[in-house]
Amino acid sequence: MVTMIMGVPGLQKTVTTVTIVTGKEKTMKKNVQISRELFLALIRYHLFDLRGDEERIRKELEKKMNALYRHELYETSKTATTLAEREKARQTYLDEKGVPEDFRW
Repeated sequence: MVTMIMGVPGLQKTVTTVTIVTGKEKTMKKNVQISRELFLALIRYHLFDLRGDEERIRKELEKKMNALYRHELYETSKTATTLAEREKARQTYLDEKGVPEDFRW
């Protein structure tokens, strides 16, 4: 579920609430910041039906989702309950970041 909060005075800062479900028993809520330009582009797209920035919006949201995914992997690599889960998350995180195999420890 994604909820956009648009009642920010002056539109100086934008926050969206993202609920990430990583299991049946675990639900985490996190606040995600997006740039003012992206927020205004989303407003123009959804409220005023101005469809000119579709590709830019798609790219920016994709970049944000990839960053959230990498952050979740990093967090799991530090907080997982078992050493095997931590190592798997660490390796996946390094793969996503593009760190070469010979540069890893």
